[in-house]
Amino acid sequence: MSPAIASTGDFSWEEDWSEDLRLFDEEWEKSGGFNIDFSKLRHKFETGAVDLDDDDLVLDPDDTNVGLLNRLSNLAISYYNDKTDTRLELVKVLKANYHPSAGVTYYITFEASDCNQKTTQYQAVVRYLPRDTEVISCCPKPS
Repeated sequence: MSPAIASTGDFSWEEDWSEDLRLFDEEWEKSGGFNIDFSKLRHKFETGAVDLDDDDLVLDPDDTNVGLLNRLSNLAISYYNDKTDTRLELVKVLKANYHPSAGVTYYITFEASDCNQKTTQYQAVVRYLPRDTEVISCCPKPS
């Protein structure tokens, strides 16, 4: 058995990694990447939940994670407004997950209000690079 997958006591890298991958895939499939319970996993496969109160995902010392997610959510709202001829406005980012891709892909859940001040939760997938950001999707959160 290779050292990378050797068993130490009750812990087997190969078995635990495989089980984590199965759980991760199951969580991903259920939620499309938006609602993953990372507490179930030992390995996060370079993915994670964004800490809205931190600044670990931004380079500018005056920026914050929630500042970045607000900008990305506003891009997603513009995309949605253009596609649906609506006039949504961002109320609040609720949560986000991320994974590396060609840049970083964010799975953002946020609240937006329409012209009648009705607030609804939306989910957006945004691929982010500082000079090349693309909204992949934006739609109301499924019930």
